[in-house]
Amino acid sequence: MITLKKLQWDNCFSYGSNNSIDLNDTTLTQLVGKNGAGKSSIPLILEEVLFNKNSKGIKKADIQNREYNKGYNITLDFSVEDNKYRVEVKRSRGTIKVKLFENNLDISSHTATNTYKTVEEILGLDFKTFSQLVYQNTTASLQFLTATDANRKKFLVDLFGVDEYTKFYETFRTVAKTVSVKINEIQGRCSTIEKWLEDNILETTNILPELNLPKISEEDEKELRSLQLDFENISQKNKKIRENNVYKKLLADISPNDFTLKGEEEKGIRSYDDLQSELGANQRIIKDSAKEIAHLSSLKGECPTCHQQVKDTVIQNLKSLSVLKSREAESDVRSLEQKIEQIKMINSIVTSKRKMQRDFEDLYGRVDKTLPTEPLDANELESNINSLRSKLNTISKKLKETIDENSKRQRHNTRIQVILEQTDEFKRQLEELEKDLSEQEKVNTNLEILKRAFSTNGLVAYKLENLVKEFEDLTNEYLAELSDGRFNINFVVENDKLNVNLSDNGAIVDILALSSGELARVNTATLISIRKLMSSISKSRINVLFLDEVINVLDDLGREKMVEVLLEEEGLNTYIVSHGWTHPLLEKIEVVKEKDISRLEI
Repeated sequence: MITLKKLQWDNCFSYGSNNSIDLNDTTLTQLVGKNGAGKSSIPLILEEVLFNKNSKGIKKADIQNREYNKGYNITLDFSVEDNKYRVEVKRSRGTIKVKLFENNLDISSHTATNTYKTVEEILGLDFKTFSQLVYQNTTASLQFLTATDANRKKFLVDLFGVDEYTKFYETFRTVAKTVSVKINEIQGRCSTIEKWLEDNILETTNILPELNLPKISEEDEKELRSLQLDFENISQKNKKIRENNVYKKLLADISPNDFTLKGEEEKGIRSYDDLQSELGANQRIIKDSAKEIAHLSSLKGECPTCHQQVKDTVIQNLKSLSVLKSREAESDVRSLEQKIEQIKMINSIVTSKRKMQRDFEDLYGRVDKTLPTEPLDANELESNINSLRSKLNTISKKLKETIDENSKRQRHNTRIQVILEQTDEFKRQLEELEKDLSEQEKVNTNLEILKRAFSTNGLVAYKLENLVKEFEDLTNEYLAELSDGRFNINFVVENDKLNVNLSDNGAIVDILALSSGELARVNTATLISIRKLMSSISKSRINVLFLDEVINVLDDLGREKMVEVLLEEEGLNTYIVSHGWTHPLLEKIEVVKEKDISRLEI
């Protein structure tokens, strides 16, 4: 059960600020006001707060009160079963903010669009169904009763949601077309594959082995290049051969023993700096000893420093010591000079042999061992070149022939392999396509069954017949009360038509022949039946119903009957919208408009 409770709004349509109405207070309420006062705006405001749209298609810019031009606010409190909800809408300068609360908890989405989707999910109703359940006027019923038979059926199809079956039919028809196209595509692919398999039947599947390629010797090629080079440069080559022979002869005259180091020579170049230093020291001793002897000889028994007397024996002993040192030094000098000379001689020999070795190595390096001893013969070279070239040409020709043959064999083998592989693949594809074709044909058969089922002559007709029968029973129940059993209505579905037969005390009468009061009672019964049946179909009960201008076409007795009928409806709060009719026993809300601003007076 959906219970709409309190609706509050500011600056909507002709209304100013601080407007509210309790939608769940009374079973039956009169909503009275002059034309243009704003009575019919209230259900539109209710639609806007819940669905962001209205049944008259009024633009947002035209919803706000033009006198204020400040945007508008709408708040609705409602409940679904045991849960309480509040929707708050604030629109200003093209922007909208929507808040949704569940049991005082904010469950709004990030966008207004998603929040409205949540509201619709909570209600379990779409906009069309909600409007048909909550807001009714005589126009709908009059259109139904006075329409052509075909339009009358279309009206019920749209009203009762039977058009969903038509949508299903269109869906199945569209899918069937797609499946049919797919079947044609599969059949076309099958034909293409079958034609290919037929055209590519192999006479043989033998794979030909590749032939071994004859090899051109690298040595032969290298020899040919060498011979050609020799032939081209025979003069220079022969000059090199002669020079090389001279080097060989010179080299033959030299023995490695001539420059081999032996004995002390193996030590290489030796330094004699230490011996030279030692020699110098001994030469200084000899010189110093001679000076000392001369000095002692000049003494005359007296010390030249302290002038004391010195004995001759002392002087003589000192001379003897100096002579001895000089002789020892002279001996060392001779020995050192011999050693130095010996080292110099060995060093000279080593230097000479090393130069001889370098000369030998240089000469050895000049010798080209690859060169022949005898000068080249041009005629012989040319003959050898022609012979070798002929040999290589024969091999090259055979190689080309073998490569060409192998290329043919490769193409042959590739074609066989491709055809075999493609044949296997196409056979696999053909098997899958035939399986898919079988499945698509089954689907197509089922779709044809579904199309027939959901066509106007299928489930639509069956469903409509049942709904029409229920609609007929409800309408006659209300007609019995509103007309004291005088009128009875009968609906007959025939193909694409819906005929209406109205009887007055058992006699069939033309609806257009009824008086305005009689017609109003039939219209009212039809209107209430439509609403109740819609509530049953939607599986959603709503506590609010706005009947716009319905009362105006009824006489006093009809109005009383309608009030009685509506008061008996449980869980329904009905608002009778009229220009001025009032009932003394009913609650009344008056819509007053002053200076282009509307307000409610309760």
